[in-house]
Amino acid sequence: MSNSKWIADLKTVFQVAKARLDVREKKKTEQVAKERYTVADYVRNNKVPRARIAVEHLIREDYKIEAMDRIEAYVDTLLMRMQLIKDRPKNAAVDPAIEQPLANVLWAAPFLTQDIPELGQVTTMFKKHFGPEYVTMCEQNKLGMVDVDLLRCLSCDLIPKLLIEKYLVEICRSQNVPFEPDPTIMAQDEFWTIGQRYVQQTNINDDKRLPSNINDDKRPPPPSSSSSGGGGASSNGGGGGHLDFPTVPSAQPSAPAPQPKYPNIDFGPSLPPPPPSSNAPRLGFNADYNAKTPFNDPFPQVPNTNDRSTPPVVHGGGSDDPGFDDLARRFEDLKNRK
Repeated sequence: MSNSKWIADLKTVFQVAKARLDVREKKKTEQVAKERYTVADYVRNNKVPRARIAVEHLIREDYKIEAMDRIEAYVDTLLMRMQLIKDRPKNAAVDPAIEQPLANVLWAAPFLTQDIPELGQVTTMFKKHFGPEYVTMCEQNKLGMVDVDLLRCLSCDLIPKLLIEKYLVEICRSQNVPFEPDPTIMAQDEFWTIGQRYVQQTNINDDKRLPSNINDDKRPPPPSSSSSGGGGASSNGGGGGHLDFPTVPSAQPSAPAPQPKYPNIDFGPSLPPPPPSSNAPRLGFNADYNAKTPFNDPFPQVPNTNDRSTPPVVHGGGSDDPGFDDLARRFEDLKNRK
């Protein structure tokens, strides 16, 4: 068989295996969803041991679905890197880029051949191309390249009882079926143990908050609505070994106390208010608002030194100031000398 024809057949087998893996995954997922209702019915009918057996089968089916999903991803990787397989001659070393996905596919082939027959054909074709020794090493995981999660999903180990109990709890919760898990099994779960301790402590605290029961004989009776003798004693003479408490009259709302009235004190005549409209100037505190009285400015008038348009007028050439007359006389003498 030529190398090109072998590569074409290998590519076809990979494509068919990928399509079949996709179909089987969907079918098994629907089947597992239906079986969950069956498990809930077992618990509802008090068939818990049978429900645990059915849950163990569901867990294995879930593992197989997860393994199929991973193998589908590896097959898709080999399809995209088909050129690397084509470049390798017969009985040559495997390319490192395809070594890990090929090792996972060859290891999982014996576990999934019943559901995916094409994986068995892949194993036979690689035995002829890379040799039976390499395929045997991959099937026994001597190369150590198989995914840990894939080993867990397809291993033949027993399912832990704790995992079965958790599955059963979740199925009953989703189906609204009351179920109490086995405490001896759930004690292995650290988180469940912590949660149970918290619930117990909460219940103890709630019990402490509740009031203690009081004996009816020691509880005081309610006050009687009718009293006699002015002392509040009952008419039956206080029989029965307990006392009757007098009724306390309820306080009736009284009218507000009258405010004290103070005598009117005459503080003298008050100042008359200012007229509503007046044109007289309102300067000072003692201004007369009568229009007939002239206004007297109490402040002296300051001459305006900035106004130089009108010089001071000297009447008769003289002045009452002797210094000014002396200066005028000297000024006239100077003019005569010229």
